[in-house]
Amino acid sequence: MDSKSSIVLEIGGRYTKCGYSPESSPRFIIPTNLLPLNISTYLSGGASFDNFKKEITSDNETITPTNQIPTQLPTQSQLKESLFIFFKTIFLNYLLCKSDERKIIIVENIFLPRLFRESMVSVLFEQYRVPLIVFINPTASLIPTLRTTALLIDSGFSETRVLPIYEGVGILKAYNSISLGSESLINQLKQYLQSNITNGIIIDNQNNQSITDPIICNQLLNDKILNSIQLLEDIITRCCFCSFKNKNKNNNNNNNIEINNINYRISKEYSILIDGNNIRKGLVDVLYKDVNNNNNNNNNNNNNNNNNNNNNNNNNNNEEGDENLEEGNIATTILNTLLKCEHDQRKPLSHNILLLGGTTMLAGFKKRLILELHKQLKINENSIYRNELFGLIGHFQFINHPFENNYLSWLGGSILATALEHVHSKITLESYLNAPSQFKRSQLIPEWEKLTNINNYTQIAQATIGTTINPLQFNSTSSLFSPFTSSSDLSSHLNKD
Repeated sequence: MDSKSSIVLEIGGRYTKCGYSPESSPRFIIPTNLLPLNISTYLSGGASFDNFKKEITSDNETITPTNQIPTQLPTQSQLKESLFIFFKTIFLNYLLCKSDERKIIIVENIFLPRLFRESMVSVLFEQYRVPLIVFINPTASLIPTLRTTALLIDSGFSETRVLPIYEGVGILKAYNSISLGSESLINQLKQYLQSNITNGIIIDNQNNQSITDPIICNQLLNDKILNSIQLLEDIITRCCFCSFKNKNKNNNNNNNIEINNINYRISKEYSILIDGNNIRKGLVDVLYKDVNNNNNNNNNNNNNNNNNNNNNNNNNNNEEGDENLEEGNIATTILNTLLKCEHDQRKPLSHNILLLGGTTMLAGFKKRLILELHKQLKINENSIYRNELFGLIGHFQFINHPFENNYLSWLGGSILATALEHVHSKITLESYLNAPSQFKRSQLIPEWEKLTNINNYTQIAQATIGTTINPLQFNSTSSLFSPFTSSSDLSSHLNKD
């Protein structure tokens, strides 16, 4: 059993990466299919659901249907039933192995819901009899890059998470997340297709002519387009990119560059006309919506008590957009994280930005992110970003590596699987079954968000080497994530002869 490779899993809100250690890439990237449950947002960060689903009419009015069933959080029995089928598919259909002969390495989100983790451990131990489960947090993505300091920006399906890591220690007090990801792009694309479906965007491949018949267009939209998330994701991946907006008066020509339209083929008979300016170039703008004007309007409305009518009118416009504007955008989320860090940590973190997740793989994402960060630092002279972080302009740099962003965390878990004796966040089958109660079993599962002394990790490691709480800390003081390592870049050690 010890000679067989461990199974490495990274369960995301949309996709799951599965494979064997110590391979350099996952064998399969499959949809996280937990039917009949639809809990992608729940898996991303444990976000609670709304009591009722909202529908937006053509007049931008939000209504709640009277026959709508309340959206409830899944129960433990429902999770166990769905997870049993899901793991059975992974073991038998994809990895083709016996579960009782393989150790399981789970690369998880730090704030993965506790109920989901307990249900997952219960299914793997009680029903599949796996010998060992090891939990690895996303900071394992630093291991393939040979860095100890990085600003992790994980942009996934439902949200974008920002976590700073300084000398191998996660700064949990500076952790931030925002509900912007590829799901936001999909929803924006759906709205565009619904509003322009009869404007000639459906093309007949045989005659090469636009179709404006509302019956045919709506039937195609509902049957082949809106119900297929894979199709919408493929449109975004193949056709869209991050544009670079320069609002300087001297650079007007750069803003007026026309992007060619693309015919995306959805079947042998029909294609969709993908607009160059609104979709290919402008779709990603939803991730970087300007929040400064919105904040200024809200401050003015609070100061003027007599302008009640203006407040009522503003609340009725674009309610879906307002939810994201209240949070900010990806750039402001990153700057808020840097504000919560110590002053001497900000520049090393800005020099080591590590992108994770499939959304960051869009063409031009890096350059657009840098431009948006500089924009937030320059746009308002009285903003806290300009006063506290203006010196970081020109210091934002990304960590270059030969791997893909969407499986970098999985690769870190695959490397750590070769040194499990040094990782302390693991549970054996014997210890789990011998626990006297369910409460004692749940206590065996590590709880990252309750590590109150993680910021004092250096002092703890100096006093008790080998009994540290950081899952990335090895017993040897000369290890990659040693607190005594002064340099944040260890790539020079690879060239030693």
